[in-house]
Amino acid sequence: MMMNYDLPEPGHDELMRSKALSRHIRQEMARQNGSITFENFMQLALYHPEFGYYNADSFALGKHGDFTTAPEISPLFAKCFARQIRQIHTELGSSHILELGAGTGRFAQDLITALDQSGNPPDHYYIYEISASLRKKQFANLKSHCPALLNRVSWLEQLPDTFTGTIIANEVLDALPVHRFRIEHDGISEICVATQNEEFIWRAEMPRSRELAETVRELQALYSLPTGYESEINLQIHQLIPLLAASLTRGALLLSDYGYGQQEYYHPERARGTLTCFYKHRQHNNPLILPGLQDITTHVDFTRVIETASDHGCSLAGYTTQAAFLLANGLLQFAEEDERNLSAADELSLHHAVKLLTMPTEMGERIKVMALAKGLTLPLSGFALQDRRRDL
Repeated sequence: MMMNYDLPEPGHDELMRSKALSRHIRQEMARQNGSITFENFMQLALYHPEFGYYNADSFALGKHGDFTTAPEISPLFAKCFARQIRQIHTELGSSHILELGAGTGRFAQDLITALDQSGNPPDHYYIYEISASLRKKQFANLKSHCPALLNRVSWLEQLPDTFTGTIIANEVLDALPVHRFRIEHDGISEICVATQNEEFIWRAEMPRSRELAETVRELQALYSLPTGYESEINLQIHQLIPLLAASLTRGALLLSDYGYGQQEYYHPERARGTLTCFYKHRQHNNPLILPGLQDITTHVDFTRVIETASDHGCSLAGYTTQAAFLLANGLLQFAEEDERNLSAADELSLHHAVKLLTMPTEMGERIKVMALAKGLTLPLSGFALQDRRRDL
């Protein structure tokens, strides 16, 4: 099966871990009469405490992992966020940062360093990370690269009841487990996961929750989704965003992720949704193979995010592309400053990084940045170059 997707064969240890997770998933299916929702499958594949993708000791980003995020490409990404955060914290009069899902800790390292070099180190930097393995990597990274500032960093077991400052979620929402659905000629099916001959297969069933069925019917009415249309819905946004909104007493929530406004997300011509998998930098669309060994992701419905946030006291302070956000916050200026002391080879790498971060065919247009705010009056600098709120 893997050969059909031109994927490398996993090593022995990887294969044993994947098989152990597969057994656990099949046991869960047996407890639920033979199948589970895709949300349940994705939750186990990514977050099982022992065998899940993000809990593996071997998890890595960049060239040694399965995919690359913007912070892994260049410190320029964090420098631009640092400029935005300084503006927010100047108005707030305090400098507290909470990062969700901090990955390897590279973004935290670069952001803390950039703020310190500008003379504005954070009062405190909190990290909310559910993966014990990643928490260890984050601590080791920060201890190695900015030990003098490590006393300003702490890890949280749960979101704070109250928080004033900036909350950052970079490529977090796209890793939340989702439900899958299909429009049938006589109604709506939920696309679940079952097992056959020791392999996982898709199975169309009646929707298992009223919320899913009602949400799909609303989308079908709004966007005239045709028979055979398949996509996904992230209902966990309805849980996470209210928690973050309740926690944020004053400040901003900066969300950076692959995504669209709802009209573009559920366009009738986007007939198979946005579900994507990454294994050793190979991209494909079968999440049912290699459980625990590959990343599974979907794009973010940013319309659903702001609708949920506004119902819980947040206002929309900005929505734009990653390219526009970074350029508005001084990307080219920072690149020019860095370029002065580089070798020819490093200068070439710097130019390549700028292109990856800003080109429309790379991350520049595909990743969006949204700011949700409470108690802020100043227009945010990152949204001065391009306003994409019309897309929501």
